[in-house]
Amino acid sequence: MTKLKIATVLAVMSAFIAVPQAAQAAPALAWTACAEEELAGYQCATKEVPLDHDRPRGTTTTIALARRPAGDPAHRIGTIFVNPGGPGGAGRGMVTIAGQLVSADVLARFDIVGFDPRGIGASDPLQCFATDAEAEALLARMKLVPLTREDIAITLRANYTYTEACKRDAGPLLTHMSTLNVAKDLDLLRQAVGDAKLNYIGYSYGTHLGATYVNLFPGKVRAVVLDGNVDPDQRTNHRLANKFDRAGGFEIALDGFLRACDAAGPACALSGNARAKYEKVRVRFRQGPLTLPGYGELTIDDFTGYISSSMYDVASFPETAEILRLAYDTITGAPSTLRRPPAEITAPPARGGLPDAYSYSGNDAFYAVNCADAPLPRNPARYPGFARVFEAAHPTFGRAEAFGEVGCANWPLTNERYNGPWNRKTSSTVLLVNPTYDPATRYAFAQRMERELGNARLLTMTGFGHTSSFSTCVTAWYTRYLIGGALPPKGTVCKQDRAPFPTA
Repeated sequence: MTKLKIATVLAVMSAFIAVPQAAQAAPALAWTACAEEELAGYQCATKEVPLDHDRPRGTTTTIALARRPAGDPAHRIGTIFVNPGGPGGAGRGMVTIAGQLVSADVLARFDIVGFDPRGIGASDPLQCFATDAEAEALLARMKLVPLTREDIAITLRANYTYTEACKRDAGPLLTHMSTLNVAKDLDLLRQAVGDAKLNYIGYSYGTHLGATYVNLFPGKVRAVVLDGNVDPDQRTNHRLANKFDRAGGFEIALDGFLRACDAAGPACALSGNARAKYEKVRVRFRQGPLTLPGYGELTIDDFTGYISSSMYDVASFPETAEILRLAYDTITGAPSTLRRPPAEITAPPARGGLPDAYSYSGNDAFYAVNCADAPLPRNPARYPGFARVFEAAHPTFGRAEAFGEVGCANWPLTNERYNGPWNRKTSSTVLLVNPTYDPATRYAFAQRMERELGNARLLTMTGFGHTSSFSTCVTAWYTRYLIGGALPPKGTVCKQDRAPFPTA
């Protein structure tokens, strides 16, 4: 880099951090020690926001927050708000894993604040059922991958019943859950911590929240990182196509997993034409339940959910390959080549990845937000046809994605949604980060996000998993950007430090 370029970068960084952020004219939050055991050692607060932002002096709803104060208060820059995704993810717990999200330098200079978005966790949670048992009984009737006419009919009826229960029991908040409202809440939270402009990290659905915010408040953007990106235009204006492309993202990640397995040779238990072995297992599960030694009887729902979950985390790849090999050996009658006892097969991660205060508020909110944001066909009878088309193109994940939000077919309609424009010119450039093999937010979504936003820069991570992980290169760019506003040059690519199938 030339001396002129270095001087220019330093000047930009200096201008970015030299002036402390002025306080806004908004009531400050009253931080106190958190009462919950899982948040011990952190600070908590609540903020009242309008239930309906078109009626700012009307009924309010409560937003619950948690804070990890800056380690170096004398050099504090401001507050970084963090959202884990979902929708339906409770965010206060993000403060407990802040050290996994950003560097020590960032933790020194910023308060980290996680918040439970409206209707979730400790923020006046939605509750569509009187008890957990009632919710569980109904959810058990919903098949992830309904195949037979009977299973399809039962799944459609259960989704209809679920939505009707929400209409009956969830209260007035149900129709005020859109991302538009959450973004407006976030701006009130920004003001309440005294920041003139927003610092924010959003993961997965949190990138949609971030994209909405920066277009509603383009002059209030200081440093916004969106990691694991949605396509905001497609998600809000062409949701069915978005669901189809999302299924394709999981298939791309799966294909990458299988090719990496073959490339790893003996380090991957499924290597040696891994795709053919995988397909034999998938087709067998589609024919009916399979009993695996150590696991008992497993269904196509178990199989699909497990593979979906595995694609989220590159660290799970070796074990996933071993379990697939166990299934393959069971089907073919070969002696098991499993090198270690099987671990328990776990369900897909909870939406947002963090526990909610009410067991199913995250699930209720998932539908409430998605159904408000993105209109889907209102006739449930059309969804089996969608599923056939989806599955033909995306054999493992298509059918599950097609049925994933059929509950929106009879969800109450609302006009409180933001569907563009997405190209407002922001006061600072938004930093986008995306793995090349992200299953839930495929790399093409990030490329579209960069084109759709008015001022964004994409940092690519070559690797696996949902949102960036195991990359010192990505962490370093997070730090440079959050502290000083430095952006990676266009086309910058970071590598993932962890191999999908380590040899040692």
